[in-house]
Amino acid sequence: MGTRRLVLVTGLACLVEALVLVWFPVFGVRPRLLPPLAALVGTEHGPERGAACGLLGGVFSTLAGASPFQMALLALVGGISGMLFHKAASFWGKWLACLGILTGMEVLLALGHGLAGASLLAALGLAGRELLLSAACFPLAFLLTRQGGRRRRRGRHRLR
Repeated sequence: MGTRRLVLVTGLACLVEALVLVWFPVFGVRPRLLPPLAALVGTEHGPERGAACGLLGGVFSTLAGASPFQMALLALVGGISGMLFHKAASFWGKWLACLGILTGMEVLLALGHGLAGASLLAALGLAGRELLLSAACFPLAFLLTRQGGRRRRRGRHRLR
């Protein structure tokens, strides 16, 4: 995935998250597309691209009103998924890798809520709902990263 495509896909995911998914909250939590996207890009293209996708998504989210802490978490999600699960084979392997990374992210968020004075049980309940919705958004992130059309070979090929 080139830099231009990475910016395009991440920007599109931010727009979908900010303009469409915000209108469909489930149990008081809105679905998130950026964490599964950052984890998927890290899994498919390595830790550098995953961290870049997370950082770029975090910058877009911060411009839309999210906290800078989210920017750091998204970059961390993309980088760690690329280091631990680079080149997971199938859709389900990528989904399970993404689920593990997202679980770690939600635990960190729940601990942050607990340290801020919120009830730990309520924070874990919120984290569980966010995890389920992020896992449900994984197929949409998977579709965003697919390349359309046929790939053409570069260079000349000689016939013998």
